[in-house]
Amino acid sequence: MKIIILSFVLFALSASAQDKPAEAQKLPEQLSLEKWFVGNWICEGTQHASPAGPGEKFTDRFSFSMTLRGSWLIYHIDQLKGPVKGKQTLIGSSTWDANAKVHVRRDMNIGGSRVDVTSPGWDGDKLIYTGYMIIGEEKLPVKHTFTKKGDAAYDAYLEMTGDDGKPAMWEEESCTKVNGGRR
Repeated sequence: MKIIILSFVLFALSASAQDKPAEAQKLPEQLSLEKWFVGNWICEGTQHASPAGPGEKFTDRFSFSMTLRGSWLIYHIDQLKGPVKGKQTLIGSSTWDANAKVHVRRDMNIGGSRVDVTSPGWDGDKLIYTGYMIIGEEKLPVKHTFTKKGDAAYDAYLEMTGDDGKPAMWEEESCTKVNGGRR
């Protein structure tokens, strides 16, 4: 009987808490990095030739929005021109990790590979993420550099270190913001 009463009390408290409006969550200032990207961007780029395939030119639409009460940047890429035109090629998320004091990002790519990277944040107009691309059983070091070009444009370069230990340019692109987005 005590268990039933205790269960009822816990259920009632839980239901009561859900009826009250959520308190405004205080978000860290560091999320301004993620908020800068909010909106839609058109990116013209080059995927360089590699053991994975030939080089290709592409045009992508990159869409960014803040979710979960503004605590996560969620994004996706739809290819407008290129080898997988008309397909979504990437989804991902980024946020500030207050414990580690870095921005954490995960990109999930078409084909099942992923990129797990971190960054301390903007250093002037540069933002550099480092970490790994995981493709099957391979774990390759990556460096992803963003360079702001004003308030509505950036260039990005993705370098990957191969089995030979030498970094090589994997992809480069220039992006322009085409409209705002939800914050």
